[in-house]
Amino acid sequence: MSARWFFSSARLGAAASAQGQALATSVRFARDIDGRREEPAPVQGPTLTLVGPGDVFGFERTMVLREEPPPGTADAAENVLAGVELAHADLPWLLSPGTAFPPGGPTPQPWLALIVLAEDEAAPPRDARPLPVLTAPVAALPPPAERWAWAHVEARLPDNVTDEAGARTLVEQGLRAHSADVVARLLCPRRLAPDRGWIAALVPATAAGRDAGLNVTPGGAATEDAWPIAGRDTVDLPVYHWWRFRTGKAGTFEELARRLRFRPAAEAGLGSRTIDVGRPWPAEPTTGPATVPLDGALRPPGTAVPETWSDPVAQDRFRTLLTQRLDAPARRREEPVTPGEEGADQPPEEGDGQPVEDRDTVAVAPPLYGSHHTGRQTVPDEPDSWMNTLNLEVRRRVAAALGTRYVQLEQEFLMARAWEQVGEIRQANRLLATGELAAVAAERAQRKHLDPLGVADLVTVMAPVSGRMALSVPASVASETTLAVPDPDESGTAPEMIGTTLAGLLASAKDKVLAGTASTSFVRLTRSNGALARRARRGASGDTPGDEQPADPVLARGLRDMGVMGDDAPENGLPGELRAGLAAARLQMLRMSDRIPADFWAERAPTDARPLRPIMAHPKFTVPIAEELLARWPEWALPGISALPPDSVTLLETNPEFIAALLVGLNHEFNRELLWREFPTDQRGTPFARFWPGDDADVEEIALWPPDTPLGSRLRTGGQGNLVLLVRGDLLRRFPGTALLAVRGVDGKLPPTFDGVPATPLALDESTVLYLFAGLDAARARAEDWFFVFREPMRGTQFGFDSGGPPEELKTWADLTWGAVGVPEAACVRLDPAPGPPTRQPDPPLWGHDPADMARIAFQQPFQLAFRATTLLGG
Repeated sequence: MSARWFFSSARLGAAASAQGQALATSVRFARDIDGRREEPAPVQGPTLTLVGPGDVFGFERTMVLREEPPPGTADAAENVLAGVELAHADLPWLLSPGTAFPPGGPTPQPWLALIVLAEDEAAPPRDARPLPVLTAPVAALPPPAERWAWAHVEARLPDNVTDEAGARTLVEQGLRAHSADVVARLLCPRRLAPDRGWIAALVPATAAGRDAGLNVTPGGAATEDAWPIAGRDTVDLPVYHWWRFRTGKAGTFEELARRLRFRPAAEAGLGSRTIDVGRPWPAEPTTGPATVPLDGALRPPGTAVPETWSDPVAQDRFRTLLTQRLDAPARRREEPVTPGEEGADQPPEEGDGQPVEDRDTVAVAPPLYGSHHTGRQTVPDEPDSWMNTLNLEVRRRVAAALGTRYVQLEQEFLMARAWEQVGEIRQANRLLATGELAAVAAERAQRKHLDPLGVADLVTVMAPVSGRMALSVPASVASETTLAVPDPDESGTAPEMIGTTLAGLLASAKDKVLAGTASTSFVRLTRSNGALARRARRGASGDTPGDEQPADPVLARGLRDMGVMGDDAPENGLPGELRAGLAAARLQMLRMSDRIPADFWAERAPTDARPLRPIMAHPKFTVPIAEELLARWPEWALPGISALPPDSVTLLETNPEFIAALLVGLNHEFNRELLWREFPTDQRGTPFARFWPGDDADVEEIALWPPDTPLGSRLRTGGQGNLVLLVRGDLLRRFPGTALLAVRGVDGKLPPTFDGVPATPLALDESTVLYLFAGLDAARARAEDWFFVFREPMRGTQFGFDSGGPPEELKTWADLTWGAVGVPEAACVRLDPAPGPPTRQPDPPLWGHDPADMARIAFQQPFQLAFRATTLLGG
């Protein structure tokens, strides 16, 4: 942290010792004799003449750090003084020709001055050599003899610096290093008028500097002021630097902020509107007069109530009828249909009363919001479940319909953005579809050609790839093979299975399976219908018995002797493992995992119904839907907003039920659009999860909501409404960067210093802004005594005085107004007569004492206006 210090001037080197442009010189001698030091009087040298204002034709543009108001400003405040900051803090006094003598002590007169002229008083500087020239009316210029009061040095020093001597040492160090923490500032003491254009120019303050910049023969002394000129009411001034700006309409931040008045939401007519529900179905006759209050995304704090119609009987009748119509599509698919009835184009094969299986045979019904996310096709019976509330309450269906309407209006734009996000998923799904087709075809081929094979034939078929066919054999059969048994683990437990390959198993069979018995040549030689088998079965008479069963293959007997297959269930051993290794779905998954490296493979297994099913994804939109809602349908988002009077402050809270209903309707409709556009989705995603501006989503995936939770309870706020301050007034139009902070009070007051929790602004128009406070609800605001503080936006250090007439009591210099200074619009401040002094400020600065005190008096701290939350909440 740092503190702001003001100093009257800064000079270094020869300039600090010169008298005007004259620099006296001297030489000092010293001699040492036998340990004695002698210092004769200094010898006076010649007087040197330093460079003065008459020798300067300008300076580098980089010397100007900042202009106030900034160039091009269209609505600058009229109560501030125009100023310019210079990077070299000694520049205004570097060529000072003379000295002023205010009460605070001698002060060098700046050789530069800042002037401000109205656009109707002077034309912009015209090009000339060596500098642009501005013709200025002398009456609009500040008194040159008092220019010392409006030039000072500002230094930002560490907080632990408290003594002036130490501060001056640090300033001198920063001055030599041209530190950005030490700057010079020139102010123009002219009072600005509202709604006018202005030209600010940095010009020479001496006649010598003026003549040099005009490239004319010097006609005045170095200490003579640049204006006035005898017999002339205008003066031509060379310009070192200039810019333009414009003041806004009358009204400073403080004036406009003090106009704000708190109006309770109910008094302002905010948060609720009444709609006619006497005829809920347009094509049907009215059920009688009935109305229901409708809320919005914002409501007055503490006004959450169940939906209640003016006619409870009509409400019950409506809910019953609506439930029937929402359930109609699912009921129609479930109800039995006899031949000849509508929906039964062909009679069922087995008897009458079969359910309709054609999904195209459905009833036209209102949308059942949330059905895609939950899988439920009927309204839940539990009255407190979020899906029941959403679909049977009129106010919640209206909110969901707003989300639906937004998708319908922006479907082309939204789908274009969705396809941009899908990226490589489409190509991956094409590969998965190809793999799935290949897996089905391979499975059919295996059923035809491999399933009928016995174990010997199966092993023989696998012989070419036996080295890559992974197997696991029980450790209990290791004694029948030469396989190495792994050592027991740290707990002493021996492994139950031994990993190997088919080739390794056959090679380790000792004498159980002879070498070559699994080869194709051996199988061909010993096949059951081969020549060798026929000769072996031929009897002495040369006859071949036809009913004799072929002998068990040698390979099969050897594998059985090894213990890797049994007689009772041979498919459970080696044959079953071989067939599982040849499963088409497994092989295609291995192949596709190489082609499509992704994380979703961990969630799939070859035993799934469709392990190569398409990747289901949904796009993600981070746009806050509240901005779209307030821009398109402000009266539905906040009923009564259009009638809010100017200069009003109203406290509201967010409505979790409305927000949840709108987001469900929005995602429900967009998922339907994704399906229609053949986007790879299962309609269970939540593309829109953000309602309010912010970094975090307002809801999690809707498909994860427990079905029995209340509507709105799954929002990030946990079902509680966050406080929102609605502000409408010229303050926001004039000062669009106005900050609003939430600050915790201490003993019923604001702490002396605070940073606060900044609100998230949401602009409805140029003069109406919603300020959202995430995590701050009404109960917490009451319990912890929070304040809402408006803080003036400050682009940088500003100087000036408050607008208005003289205050009844000048407690501190911060209360000083232009009226108390006694300066009309477009006139310049005079040091005499002096206003004040303040009555309640300890050790106050003195008016006209020195430039540092004048800077402290004119310094403008950001204005702040606080509203106490308990007052706004009615406590």
